[in-house]
Amino acid sequence: MGEAVGATLFLRGIIAGDEDEDWGDYWRREFVKFGSYEVTADGLTVDCRAGGDGFGAVGRFFDESGTSFGHAGSLGAYLADVADSLEGGGAFQGDGATPVVFNGALIWERAQAPDAGWGRADESLPGAEETLPALSLDRGEPRLRAVYIQGLGVLGALIATLPRERVAEAAVRQMCRLAAETGLAKYAEVAHALDEAGRGHRVEVTDDNPLGLRLRSVIAQAETRRDNYRKWAAESMVVLLRNLPHRAVDQIRTVRSHVCAEWRGDLLEDLGSPPLPPAPDELFWANLRNPAIDTDWYADRYGRTTSKGTASNSSP
Repeated sequence: MGEAVGATLFLRGIIAGDEDEDWGDYWRREFVKFGSYEVTADGLTVDCRAGGDGFGAVGRFFDESGTSFGHAGSLGAYLADVADSLEGGGAFQGDGATPVVFNGALIWERAQAPDAGWGRADESLPGAEETLPALSLDRGEPRLRAVYIQGLGVLGALIATLPRERVAEAAVRQMCRLAAETGLAKYAEVAHALDEAGRGHRVEVTDDNPLGLRLRSVIAQAETRRDNYRKWAAESMVVLLRNLPHRAVDQIRTVRSHVCAEWRGDLLEDLGSPPLPPAPDELFWANLRNPAIDTDWYADRYGRTTSKGTASNSSP
């Protein structure tokens, strides 16, 4: 209750500070903010203008656009919609936010099924002379920056501390899921490469071999169709086949978070369903010893128990 009062008074103070400006319905004194999206001042609002047709209606406030209503006629109706979504597992009010429980926490995930139907499985490979996007085969930092996975909490700690072989196996399984979800798996070159990788075999990808030409063609077509999901899937496969499992797992899970609400559970399963560790803090990252993960930012900010020069031993 105290947070709701404080957030409401904060927004009242903004409009009170410039009484000459017409704020319209951006925010009114009679609005009460009762929920936060934890992004700037964005959150849920209830209309408390007495006597109005919208009295009691639930809306949403965003810093950039202000307040909009129409999400529920009352707080009771809004909570009933929340309960229906929790009990049925469906998207809340049809807006794509799906309730997911992971590690004892309730998380609202926004994911949408990609358009996996376009592209023919028997489509001829392009010629090497065709103008296509080059693959990122040798560019970019090979290590995964810890700041990219620290937001994953316990899953980030698992990725950072499990044996490299376990992470590599998980990367292949995750890529198989993403390829199926985005339609990338329909191409014979991709399916064969994933099957070989799943058997532990090294798969070569170049700009001009059949797999590379297929991926370059997919990326070009995806850019034309503005299908970022399949484009990102193809790019993630290149990272996987560059034998960078930590970077691959992180990149693949980033894409899958857009297309699958249950991506956390899938990732834990693909990592072998080990017991979840305690939530890592900044000192965990500062003292992490894994040559595949760049923790220099944390070490510089929080210090390490030993010098940076000794941070070269592998994870357990």
